[in-house]
Amino acid sequence: MKAYLNSLENTPTTLINIIDQVKPDKYGDHTDPSRFNLTEMVAHLADWDDIFLDRLRLANESPGATITTFDTDQRAAEKHYCDRDLHHELDVFENRRRDLVDFLSHLSAEDWNKQFKHPELGEMSIDEYANIIMAHDLSHLCHAASYMK
Repeated sequence: MKAYLNSLENTPTTLINIIDQVKPDKYGDHTDPSRFNLTEMVAHLADWDDIFLDRLRLANESPGATITTFDTDQRAAEKHYCDRDLHHELDVFENRRRDLVDFLSHLSAEDWNKQFKHPELGEMSIDEYANIIMAHDLSHLCHAASYMK
């Protein structure tokens, strides 16, 4: 098993610990006008874990397949991230992340090398994409932590 699966598995708990330090009246504030507010960010994480898992499954089941890309801001508007309940979305994220980690945990050593094609980023393996997911998590955890000030 890959060492970074522990980080992927613990992201929801880390996010909950951060959010527990934030006053609820701050959830809708923007600490950076170019980024999601806290509620939108958690909805984004919950939504994208399904996308991440679909892409990983596609790579495993149909190596070499091309994935569909999404405009993040357009998806946020279409899915009404701003109207979501932060704590409900945390629950959704926890459940979806459990599914993602479970999927990755059951891959064989050979499966980690299977690839898909991202129209903008080119070919990438399941292993490389799992690292991208981890970096995505870290970016959002750092942003969430900015609400603790």
